[in-house]
Amino acid sequence: MPADQNRIDLLVQYALLVAGEGDDLFDRQLGPIHLIKYVYLGDLAHAQRNSGETFTGIPWKFHSYGPWSNTVHERIEPALQLIGADKSTFTSDYEDRGDWFRWSVRNYHLLDEKEKELPPSIAIKLRPVIRKFGKDTPGLLDYVYRTAPMLDAAPGDILDFKLAVKEKPTAEPYLAGLRMDSLSEKKKKAFRDKMAELRRAASSRVSRKTALINPVKNVRHDDVYQDGVEWLDKLAGEQLSPGEHVAEFSSDVWKSTTRKGSDIP
Repeated sequence: MPADQNRIDLLVQYALLVAGEGDDLFDRQLGPIHLIKYVYLGDLAHAQRNSGETFTGIPWKFHSYGPWSNTVHERIEPALQLIGADKSTFTSDYEDRGDWFRWSVRNYHLLDEKEKELPPSIAIKLRPVIRKFGKDTPGLLDYVYRTAPMLDAAPGDILDFKLAVKEKPTAEPYLAGLRMDSLSEKKKKAFRDKMAELRRAASSRVSRKTALINPVKNVRHDDVYQDGVEWLDKLAGEQLSPGEHVAEFSSDVWKSTTRKGSDIP
């Protein structure tokens, strides 16, 4: 389906409004890289429940080690202007790059309205992710990089969201909170007491474990030891000379089975 501008705007606005719940102003400021990735994660959440169909209809591309869409990038400023977001400009530390932009807004009433416009499958998945990563760029990028459409693609490829349907469902902290809120105070207390009992039992088992004994009491750094270390170093091959080096990898690495996530924690 063609990209839906209204839905793109909604996800951009929702992401910034959720970030606006943070206590610190610095943490409430998101840049283009954060907003684009949160729109991607919104599409991913929708695809998982709708046979691979995204919410926005965007043809996401693997670009610069992450999902990218020029359409989303171009909609950020006009979408955030519609909700009265504040824009801050920072001078880049790099001569070959332009200024940095950050947006922030805090409006709980508007957040509630926007959340009601989203499918519950998106809000339930996206809100805890935004609250967890916020503007933590490395953490967010690592999380996004490990999603199924990214792990199956190479740079320049259009991402296949049908792969998201095959992902194993994970327990969301937001859902856990909803379940706890639905319990009576009596059941909540019983749950807390049971958890405390389990923690005490686990602690008792750990304390009864026998401590490991170091089999080598006195290590001898003699000639035999030094010869062994030198032999192990030789097994690693010749040492690199000091300076800058370039490592080259085959382009086949992008389609390797290892990269597709089956053995990634």
